[in-house]
Amino acid sequence: MMRGATSVLRRLAVLVALGLAVAVPAAAQTDPARLAVTATSDHCEGGLPVVDYSVTNQEPTPVSVQVWWVADASVYGIVGTTKLGAAPDSATGSFSLPYDFYTGVTVYATATWPDGQTTTNASWAIPVANCSAPAPPTTLVEPPTTTVDDGKVKDDKDVTTTTVGIA
Repeated sequence: MMRGATSVLRRLAVLVALGLAVAVPAAAQTDPARLAVTATSDHCEGGLPVVDYSVTNQEPTPVSVQVWWVADASVYGIVGTTKLGAAPDSATGSFSLPYDFYTGVTVYATATWPDGQTTTNASWAIPVANCSAPAPPTTLVEPPTTTVDDGKVKDDKDVTTTTVGIA
């Protein structure tokens, strides 16, 4: 019974932390920013949008950073944890969103610093790659044809014909 209650409390703590981070605009989360977070999504893999991100430490102190995301202000996922050295150390990575219908995503980086302060910084909300759009049409180019009349090509060059028989 305690195990279930602990799990519920842990999930509630994550949801409250996510709610606080999402409620605060990216530009106002930590001033000055101790971490810089950027993100782009311009391609798909396996039919799902891929988000590329970068997290840069802007402090002279090494820190461990947890990277996570929120899509369409309703769904979230944890990417992982990375250790950053002193500024300007950075880490890059990418992840796929679980579905192709999301329209926007924000990437967050949360760190607890040696001074005891926990900060969360975020990328700007970005549009995700449209993986459900139909592929552009392909145009087939047919090779030019040459007409043959009485063993002569129209430009008066001889045509050689070889017949191969199978016995």
